[in-house]
Amino acid sequence: MPYIEPCCIDRQLPGLIKQSRAGFCFFQTSGDVSLEKLLGAVSHMASGVGGHILILTVPEVDIPMLRTLAYYFRRGWTQALLLLTREVQTALIEGELADYLASVHYAADPLIIDGQLAILEVKAQGEADTAQGEAKEAKALIIQGAMLSQPDFSLSLYCAWLGTDPDTIRAALDPAIAKLKTKPLIDRSQQPLVARVLDRKF
Repeated sequence: MPYIEPCCIDRQLPGLIKQSRAGFCFFQTSGDVSLEKLLGAVSHMASGVGGHILILTVPEVDIPMLRTLAYYFRRGWTQALLLLTREVQTALIEGELADYLASVHYAADPLIIDGQLAILEVKAQGEADTAQGEAKEAKALIIQGAMLSQPDFSLSLYCAWLGTDPDTIRAALDPAIAKLKTKPLIDRSQQPLVARVLDRKF
């Protein structure tokens, strides 16, 4: 199984994903690759001209993690965030993401123990991808594994998938979407990009 180092993740992880069969691969870290480093290494792989939607499932968030998410909003890369945690952390999220709450949909469920990050491409309005003017399906990058804020130096196992197949995206994200849809603590289900995810329109 490939080993990803924090010093080299910008080169190692995109290369591994691009070279993988059918866009699917496994990798491991020593618990020293944070969510910030993951996003920095691969978010461009599923970001269109219009940026991306982030779907993040994590047992709990903290201030450094939320400030990373705020940075991606501030740069205009993230257009919507759907966040699912185990602990109820509404006040912390509202405080740290105050400027972007119109595009933040949040839910909590006590059964959340695993981490998952999904980056969904947002195409610019009217963007055409083929000579015939037909739009291609949007890209998605999904990583399953520990979403860390700080290193914990544990053996951490991950799988990653990059592609455009809507059925694969639904299969990966359906459990989180079900909880995001039925247990919102910050409800932005009317925001168009959030609605796209909740309605499973990939």
